[in-house]
Amino acid sequence: MGLFDVNYGNLVTQQIPVRLRNGVMMAWLKALVSPVVYLKGLFDTNRANNLYNLAHNGQVCYLQAALNDVFDDVSRRIYITDGQYDDPLFIYRAIELKPVWLGRVSEEGSTTYPDPEVLYTAAETYLLGVSFVVHVPSAVTFDMAHLRAVVDKYRLPGKGNYTVVTF
Repeated sequence: MGLFDVNYGNLVTQQIPVRLRNGVMMAWLKALVSPVVYLKGLFDTNRANNLYNLAHNGQVCYLQAALNDVFDDVSRRIYITDGQYDDPLFIYRAIELKPVWLGRVSEEGSTTYPDPEVLYTAAETYLLGVSFVVHVPSAVTFDMAHLRAVVDKYRLPGKGNYTVVTF
């Protein structure tokens, strides 16, 4: 029995002397205790929600579990994959013999190098890619705003961009 497990119905019965245990007295005392029972119900619900929130963090398995608990509790078909990652382009020194042509688009085809490569700054590539993809079956009915709210609640703060795909 836990610290918060209190049965107020039995507590009222146990605390009344036997000679005073009649129907009218018990009904009156249970009516007096009913607001406390209501508040305890609210407390237990809030405590269960807080324990659930503390049990889930930004790890993929917990994020998937939270999404499946909310939107697909029976089949649990929602899953998360990593976003597309392209290897960065490196610039080499001439003595390393790994040439990369960084020419203009108008010069394309006029040299012996392959098509020109484009250099992006870290800020530009951050806006192009997604950190992860949430895959939701088309059979699952969901509100996009609610799904994004659940993902934003549990995802890591550094994981900025993500997308939702139905399959």
